[in-house]
Order: sequence, then structure tokens, then C-alpha cells
Amino acid sequence: MEYYIFALDNIHCQSCQESIVRVLEPIVPSDHVLVDIAEKTVTVAVPTRTEDIKHQIIERLYNAGFDVITVDDHGADTPFGHSLWDILWGKRKRTKKHHEYCKSCQDEKRQRKSTSSSATDEKNGGSLEGVTIVDSAVETQLYRVIFSIGGMTCAACQNSVSAAVSDRLPEVTEFGVDLLTKSGMAVVDDKRLANRIQQIIEDVGYDCEVVEIVPLEKQASDPEDEHNKLFKVSASLGGMTCASCVNAVNEQVKLLPFIKSFNVSLMNNSAEFVITEPKVNVDKIKNAIEDAGYEFSVVSIMPVVTVKSQSRTVNLSVTGMFCGHCPERINEVFSSYGNAVTVDDPITMDHPYIKFTYIPNPPQTTIRTILNNIKAISPEFSVEIVHPITLEERSKQMAAAERKKILYRAIFSVVAAIPTFILGIVGMSLLPKTNSFRVYLDEPLWVGSVSRVTWAMFIISTFVYFYSANVFHTKAYKEITSLWRPGTSWRRRLFKFGSMNLLMSLGTTISYFASIALLILAAHSENSTMAMQHHGQGGYTTTYFDSVVFLTMFLLLGRLLEAFSKAKTASAVSLLGKLRPDTVHLVEDYSGPGQQTESSQVVSIDLIEAGDYIKILPGMSPPADSIVVEGKSSWDESALTGESLPVEHGIGQQIYAGTINTGGVPVIAKVVAVEGSSMLDQIVEAVRQGQLHRAPIERVADRITGIFVPFVTLIAIITWVVWLGLGLSGKLPESYLDIEVGGWTVWALQFAIAVFVVACPCGIGLAAPTALFVGTGLAAKYGILAKGGGEAFQEGSRIDVICFDKTGTLTEGGEPKVTHEKVIFNNNGDASISKNLPLRQIARDLELSSTHPLGIAIRNHVESDPAKNIQNPILVSQDLTETSGRGLKGSILHHHLTGNICEALIGSEKFMRENVSDDDHTLDDESIQAEIHEWKQQGNSIVFVGVRFLDDTKFKPALVMAVADKIRDEAPFVIKKLQSMGIETWMITGDNHVTAAAVAAQVNIPENQVIAEVLPSQKADKIKFLQKTLTSKRNSGRAVVAMVGDGINDAPSLSAADVGIAIGSGSDIALSSAKFVLLQKPTVLTTSGDDGETTEVKADYLSSILTLIDLSRTVFRRIKFNFAWALVYNCVAIPIAAGVIYPYKNSRLDPVWAALAMALSSVSVITSSLLLKFYKPPSISKI
Repeated sequence: MEYYIFALDNIHCQSCQESIVRVLEPIVPSDHVLVDIAEKTVTVAVPTRTEDIKHQIIERLYNAGFDVITVDDHGADTPFGHSLWDILWGKRKRTKKHHEYCKSCQDEKRQRKSTSSSATDEKNGGSLEGVTIVDSAVETQLYRVIFSIGGMTCAACQNSVSAAVSDRLPEVTEFGVDLLTKSGMAVVDDKRLANRIQQIIEDVGYDCEVVEIVPLEKQASDPEDEHNKLFKVSASLGGMTCASCVNAVNEQVKLLPFIKSFNVSLMNNSAEFVITEPKVNVDKIKNAIEDAGYEFSVVSIMPVVTVKSQSRTVNLSVTGMFCGHCPERINEVFSSYGNAVTVDDPITMDHPYIKFTYIPNPPQTTIRTILNNIKAISPEFSVEIVHPITLEERSKQMAAAERKKILYRAIFSVVAAIPTFILGIVGMSLLPKTNSFRVYLDEPLWVGSVSRVTWAMFIISTFVYFYSANVFHTKAYKEITSLWRPGTSWRRRLFKFGSMNLLMSLGTTISYFASIALLILAAHSENSTMAMQHHGQGGYTTTYFDSVVFLTMFLLLGRLLEAFSKAKTASAVSLLGKLRPDTVHLVEDYSGPGQQTESSQVVSIDLIEAGDYIKILPGMSPPADSIVVEGKSSWDESALTGESLPVEHGIGQQIYAGTINTGGVPVIAKVVAVEGSSMLDQIVEAVRQGQLHRAPIERVADRITGIFVPFVTLIAIITWVVWLGLGLSGKLPESYLDIEVGGWTVWALQFAIAVFVVACPCGIGLAAPTALFVGTGLAAKYGILAKGGGEAFQEGSRIDVICFDKTGTLTEGGEPKVTHEKVIFNNNGDASISKNLPLRQIARDLELSSTHPLGIAIRNHVESDPAKNIQNPILVSQDLTETSGRGLKGSILHHHLTGNICEALIGSEKFMRENVSDDDHTLDDESIQAEIHEWKQQGNSIVFVGVRFLDDTKFKPALVMAVADKIRDEAPFVIKKLQSMGIETWMITGDNHVTAAAVAAQVNIPENQVIAEVLPSQKADKIKFLQKTLTSKRNSGRAVVAMVGDGINDAPSLSAADVGIAIGSGSDIALSSAKFVLLQKPTVLTTSGDDGETTEVKADYLSSILTLIDLSRTVFRRIKFNFAWALVYNCVAIPIAAGVIYPYKNSRLDPVWAALAMALSSVSVITSSLLLKFYKPPSISKI
């Protein structure tokens, strides 16, 4: 007997099983049919497998309403054999037929009908008795499902998969397919839907495997509005060469109402769109951009959600398999791991790749053990990890393909230019008229007065026009045709059309077809008459065929130089991602510090898992963020922080990927972050996102370039009409007419062609983005992450006011110290209340989970005191109540150990006063207040501890502590420098007025520019107040206000400020609301005092603010220079091309040289931006 295994989509219950057996009984005995409801399969035993019996089985199942997904007969396809009409429209008929058999579906239908009736009764005021009401507001768990889809070759395949899922599973509203990575992504609320999606995809003829299913955290939006869910679409764009191209794309997508926001990057040839309903809207974006003449390729479609995936997906390539059993033995290795490893794409002889997902569990389940087990099967096997291509790599490939296409055409045009130069320039211009070679070229050939050289130029230029220049014609055609789609405004059609491609196409097209017209005229002229009048027996040579060749050559060479220059510009940031090494020294069987350590082995970083121990030798870099477990060495963190001064890290301290061991001592570290979650990865992602944020000045360039092509077209037409009118009216001398045929009409045309060619919007469009790209890379180099991109740089160059948080910003915040403490508890003579209360331990326990610097200081102070007398049990419940910016409250766990105290609080003086009885005057005691005031004047922060007893409703003041936070060494100097640069400095803090004023005096901030006792939620209001009330010193507008804070506690104020500057480590980067993030930058500054003496101070984060402002101003000075140069070029070149200097010795800009000037203008702007790479932060004393 042989077997068929049919996978069915809609087996639900016992009645389905009985129906299938009954349906197949006429052709297969009932005992030869096995229905598995759980697996949704039907196994049929037949004497011999034939196509006829398989067709009959499928037909009967199909007619009974069962959807046959696949047939397992050792690789045979599923021949459905149904008509297109039946496939498209037979679903409803089959469903109806299926409901006749399936009791489960019948019950479900009755239940839906009952539910619908109940809802109608409720709406009509009917009784709800006996009806269970389900709260629709309860959020369901969402899952992201990743699929591997094989067999897709084009966009039509991609659309087929998307359409199949959307048609058959309308409840799956979030589904996308990526053609490049051959993957799909769905967001579902039921994990079982993953299998159904997989079956549907396989049903339409593609291989599909579930790669990953992970839970999602829902985005903060209205869960009832399914249509408002947002998705981020990342795409690669091909064919963009200048700002006009970006404008063309922008204009297209602006018309699409479902796009919430978008960013198009010319440097990366990429774009990101935030949209709704991607399954229908992505195609609309694709069509819009392709209609404009540009290539569009989706890289990823991701919901605006966060996901934490513990699994790891790996692709392996296995070579050396020599028989049909090799794939089976390899698959058996994965089967031996059970549920720990899931094979997503099995290996075969024809497909020597295997894709699997596993959850690392060292040492049993790691990538190394899996690879070793595969290699153990046969020494012939060679196994390699295959990496999926990244967005940057895809963009580089598209850019490289574009450069390759231009390069081939440029080479062809250069080759064509050689004979053109010899024949057209040397032969017909440089040689004397009596030269035999020139006479030979000048002789008429074939028809009329068309000379040999004209026919030669015609042949050469035709190949150049239709091959080399077709890159311009194709894009120009698509740009124009896209304007005439329904819905495009007439304003855009008439006043905002075209790009540089259109100008280039018009220049070459007018030259070519005008030359064709001149050739036709010459062909109809008699050689014996008109030609003899000019130069004996010569033919006509007046054409622009040589201009077509030279125009195209110079335009292509300019575009090629521009493409290579842009690639160099973007590389400044991409180098950050190359800091991670390729190999690492793995230490296996590590037994702890001081123990005998096994020798390490060099392995690829792909074989490293979180939890592995690695050895970092001198001169090497850790492959991932790690914690040192043995050894102590110095590390060069310049790649991350911008400062090469080594930083020492020992046991228990974290080291980062991208840093270098410069201490000469090897260390052993434990890997804590794998690729994608390290500090280096976060920096790269932050910089990448920042580059998509455009500066306001770029929008000015967009407006200019948006009307540039229509303007140039109008100028060219006016130029032609004016010269033609002057010529025909007799206002011009006959000596101006230096052509043989065509008269003033053709003579005037050369000025119009020159205008088309010389005009260059590229320089205007590239002025800002190229400089900003280089500036972003420089900022990262010097320890500044420009998360706000160009907008942040522009605002950073115009800062008028900088506001500082106190704790952790002007002060170090890391290790504040408790300098004074005083017990102020008064039992008022009540003998039942003991004065010997564990107040210090209560204070410690309240701050056990605190991350605030003051809380950490109190906790460390109590625990480090030898006389602390701390009891073992924790006295305060960790279920604390926090009042933002004021303090904490907590319940007491052990009343018998605390003298019947039931609750305690810790916080500011204002918080303490809010919770004490009006009859309690402890806080008003003159001696206590005098002592506290003295502490405040020393710059200490004051913390109160209060307790509440079982019989009380209010708290009693019990303990007061003074905490000093050391002021950063560089703070006074940085503040003074900022003031000398004309920038006002303010302090906004939640601390009391006296302490805030004392700290401000030490850092040179005027007392009238201190805002104290402000809650975190109120800091943003104070920032807005300053924005409204302060004016800029440069103009009459409002001041540009920056806020410097820790990036987490100050998030509202950082967002409210024009320029938010966060001070924080790598872990803060992704969470910060700031436009700039300052990485730690320890160094030593040499400062000069007013008396001329120099002193050295340790500089940290704050010194980067000076570099940030100087770099922002430098970048924007370069942008303004680029703009000025580009505008001056166009303002001078266009009039010259139009012929304003022609009356002076018949001087004019020939179209060929106009093309060269245009190409050099774009390259010069890019070169100007690239010169920023030589920027060095000036010495601090010179800023």
C-alpha cells in the first residue's frame, strides 16, 4: 500500500471526520482513511499512487467544502485543476457546503446569530437576563509572527501572497511581505492563526515556514480604532541623484493621506514612512514613487510596537553533502534537541541551507554545540553561518547598481567622444580649411548637402542619445507622466514639475532633434547652389550632434563623481558599525577568578552567546558589551565617546563593543549583550535615525528646487524667444549669424540649450544634507549623538539660553555623601513611645530600590557606618507610594521592632510639612532651622524622615540628613565659557532655594537665573515660560532655549526645550527624549584664569556642550557657504548661458562647456562638505 497525506484547512470536529470518510467511501474504503483532527490531516491508503486517484480525492474533498492545502506524496505539487472562476468565486459555495457537514461550524453560526440577536435586544431596550457581557475594552495579547517564504521572485509574487492572506483571513489586519528577505510578518491576537497563515501561503504555491512567534507590547493608541494603528515601512529607493529627486518623491507621497510622517534620505538612498493599513497602502506608495521614475523596494514593515525576543534565528550553509541521506542525518541532529530548536527551513540536497530558531541555554544548547554536532556527522561537511542582508547593505547595493549603470554609459560616451573630438573639433575646427582631411570630411555624401562629418556625427550621437542618455530620458518621462495622474493639482503640474533629469533630457533632446531638423534641411539643399556659396564643394556641417555627445559625457561623468562623493560622505557614520571585531578568544569551562583557566580558542563572533566568557587581549576589542570578571586594564573608548584618554575598568565593571584594550593586560569578561542590543548598536541606530531628521533650512532648499525646473524652463524659452525676435527684427548684426543653415531660429536655440544644461539645482539641494551627514558623523566621533539630526544642528547653532538641571548635571550625581544628620524626633513626654527607634534603618529601607542619587547616598551611608545597628529583617514594605519630586511613603512590616510605627516617609521639607499635624512645631524650632539653614548654605540637599504610629493620623518629624553632591570640576569653567559666548545660563532644580543658590554661586550662575523647588512635571512649564519671555540677542524673535539633563527624569523638559541635551550612558540613549546625547568624555582641560595663571581641571560630560555648540555653528556656516556658492553659481551661470555677454566679442557659453560647469558645481558643493572631515574641536580657551 502507498499513502497520500492531505492537509486540510477546515477540519474542526468529529462531524468533519465522519463527513470526510463518507465523501471518500465511493472511491476509497473507509478503513483506508485516517482523519487527524489535531493535525488537520487526512491520510489515505491506496494500492498505487496515480494522478487520477489523487485528483478524484481532491475533487471530492473540494466539492464537500474542505480546503485542501497540501498533498504530501514526496514532493509532488497539488494539482487543483479548477477554473479561475471557481478559485476566485467558489469559496462562498464551498463554505456553504462545508456548513452542511460540519456541526462545529453550525454551532458557531447559531452562537453568532444568538449573539447578534442579543445585541439587537440590548439596542432595542430588551432584557439582558442570561446574557454574559464581555468587556470589549480588555486588551488581548498580541503576537508578532515572522515567516520565511520561499519561491517569490518578483513583486507579483509578493502581491499574490498578501492578497491570499487578506482574502482568506480578513481578521488578520496587519500583514506584510518583504520580497527582498523573502519573509512575511503578521500581528495576530491568536497564535493559532500563524499555522493558518502558513497554510494559506503554501496554498498559493510558495514555501512557508514560521520563523518566530513573540509577544508584543501594544502601542499607545486607541485599541478600538483598528484603522489608526501605525506601521513603520523602511524602503530602499533607487535612482535618486539630487535634491530635486528627493523633492519629486516628497511631492508624490505628500498626496497620500494615509502617510502620517515620512523621511527620505538622499545619502542612504532610503526612506521611512509611518502609515496605516500597510497591506493596501504600501502598494500605493510603491506605485506613486515608481510613477515618478524611481525604484522602490520594501525592506521591512514593522508595527509601532516593542518586542523583546529571547530566541535567536540562524541560517546555515552546509557544503560537502555527498548522498541523499546527508540532509536526513543533519535534520536528525536538530530533532535531537526536541522543542529547544525549531527548524524553519529544512535542508535538502538541492537546497543546502537550513534555517532554525533556538533559545540559547549554555552549555547544552548553543550555536557551537549545534555546529559541532553537524560537523561530527562527516568530516566532509563544511558549515558556515549565512547573515541576512541589512538595510544599509541593500541601500549600498542599489547605489552600487546605479553607479554601475552610469559607469557603463559614461564609458560608452567617453569612447564615443574620442572620434567626435577628432572629427568634429580637430577635423572641422582646428585644421585649416585647405587641409585634405578636412576637405574630405566636408564633402557632401549620399543626399543633398549633408557632409560626411555630419553623417558620422549623426550615427555616433544616435547611439549616445538612445543608450548613454536614456537614464535621463526614462526618469524624465516618468516624472512628467506621473504629474498627469488623476488627483494631481494643476499648480503642481505647471509650477512644480521635473528634476535635474528633465533638464538634462531637454538639453540633449533639443540638441539631437534640432540637429535632425538641420540634417533634413541640408538633405533637401542643392550642393551646386547653396553649398558653393559657403565653401566651394563642401557640405553643410551646422548641427549639434557633437554637443549631444559631449553634453552626455560631461553630465554622466559629473553624476558619476557625485555618486562616488555621496558614498564617501555617508561612510563617516557607517564606519561606526564596523568597529566590532570578526573574531574573539572564547574561554570555555571558566571556573572563576584565580582558578586554573583553560586556554582560549579563537572563534567567530557569530558563535558567541550571552553568558559566554571571553578573553580580550591587549590591542583587541570586545565583540559585545561585557562585564569584567578577571583582570584590570585601560580601555580606549574614543570610538564611542570621542576621547582617546584611556579609562580603567576592573572586576564588576562594564566594557563596550567598539572599545580597545590599551592597558597591556588581558582580561576575562562575561558577555551580557549580543549583537543588536549593545551600546555600539544603540549608537549606530541613534545616528542612523538622526540622519533622517531634516533641518528647517533643508525645507528652504526644497522650496527653491521645487520651482527651479519650471523657472529654468521659462528662462530658456524666454531666452530663445528674445534672441529669435532680435534676430528676425534686424536688431542684430549679420555677423552674429555664424551658422550655415537654420537661420536665427537655430542660432537662438543654442542659448536655450545652454540654459537648460548649465542650470543646476543639485548644488542647492546638496548644500545642507551633505554637510549635515558629515556633521553627524563628526558629532559621533567626538562623543555626541545627534538624535535630532539636521534640525538639532540648526537649533544648536542658534542657542540663546541653556538651562541646567542640578543633580547629576552640574553635580556629579554618582556618589553624593551624607555630610550631616540629626535626630529631631520628640515623643512629647509620652513614655509609651521609645526614643530609641531604628530611624536610620527605616531611612535605608525606604531607599532600598531607589535609583535617585540622594537615595543611593543615604542607603550607602547607613550601610557603611560600623555603628549602624541594622537588624536583619527589612522593616519597610517595598510596595512604596511615590509623590513625584517630593518623596516616598511606605508601610512598616514589623511593628514590634519599630516601637509601633506603622508607616514612614522620606523626602523634602515641603513634603514633610504637608504630612505633619498642625500642632507639631518640631520643624519650626529655631535651633533646628538654624542648623538646617547652615547646611543649605554649604550647598547640601536636605532630606527628612518622618514616622506615623498606630494611633496617629499624621506623621512626626524624626530624622534630618544633609547630602552633598560634588560639583563637577569643569562646571564653573563651562558655564563661564558659555556666558562669554553670549549664552545665558539658568538652573532649574527641585531642590530648595538656599541650596540651589549656593550651588549656582559655585558654578557662576547668577542667583536671579535660578528656578528652585520645581517638580519634574513643572520643569517643562518653566522651559516654555522662558521661551515666551526671553528674546534672542541676534534678532527680535524669541530665544532658543536648550535644556541639559539626565535624559530620563528630565524627559518632559528635554522634550519641551528647543534643544534637549541628555547626559547619560549608553543605556540611556534609546530612552532619552533629547535631540543630543552626550556620552562620557573624561579628559583634562587646561584653563586660563583672569590673572593669566593656568590650571588643570578634570572634564566630563559638560565639556562636550562647548564642542556641540562649536560644531553646530561650524556645520551651519558650511551649509550657508554651500548655499551661497550654489546660488551664486546659478545666478551667474544662467545669464551667461543665456548670452548676456555675447555682445562682447561674441563671447558665449557653449552647451558643451555649460555641461561641464554644471557637473563641477555639484561636485564642488559635495567637496566643500567633505572638507568638514578635517574639523578639530578648538582648544577650550579659544571657543
